[in-house]
Amino acid sequence: MKKLVHIFSCFFLVLTLFVPFNDALSWVKNSDGIQLSKDEVPILIAANSSSSNQPDVYKQAEMLFKKKRYDDVITLLSGPCYNNPTNVELNVLLAKAQVEKCAILKEKGDSSYKTLIKQPYITGKRLHKMFGPKPELYYIVAKSLLINNRINRARKTIKKALYYAPNNADYLIVLGDTYCATAEKDKRGGEDSDCYNESYSKAKDAYEKAITIKNDDEFKTKVEKKIKKISEKMK
Repeated sequence: MKKLVHIFSCFFLVLTLFVPFNDALSWVKNSDGIQLSKDEVPILIAANSSSSNQPDVYKQAEMLFKKKRYDDVITLLSGPCYNNPTNVELNVLLAKAQVEKCAILKEKGDSSYKTLIKQPYITGKRLHKMFGPKPELYYIVAKSLLINNRINRARKTIKKALYYAPNNADYLIVLGDTYCATAEKDKRGGEDSDCYNESYSKAKDAYEKAITIKNDDEFKTKVEKKIKKISEKMK
């Protein structure tokens, strides 16, 4: 009898110690110090919620983008953007890198850009639907359309970006490029010279305004080449 009482006492003691410990294991703290049950899934409550190392990833990707290492940016951000599809900052930078890569591929005559260009276009449209008008989203969509030879739609879209940011040099370049593409299309189609010269003139105006806004020697040199080509074609 005493043996049974001793066994029961030991069992009760173990049970009282184990249950609180096990219950404590069922709770964890998230990065904000809020307790969550281990069976609960954290809910994304903000567009820019992300892992703690996101600022480092973004900063690194931004530096690579400035160095025009677009492939490296795409490799670095593809995973984080997949895990954070509502993070505007990360997804915009990835989309911009994809757009620039497509522009390079097209210039080289590599048709693979036709497949890749769908990705930034879809990203821009998706984020616009979720968060509303943002000039950078219009810019991404407009440049994607321009690369894909949807000139008129590209012009309408980049004008929306300029509505919100009228003094953005990069947006003005895209606007100028749409007018240039229109002029060249009209010229090939045998349109009257007044028609395509008008488009060239609008492109030149956009380029010249962009130069006055962005104080960057490399940018200025690149745009001045565009202006020179237009002036020769208008003659």
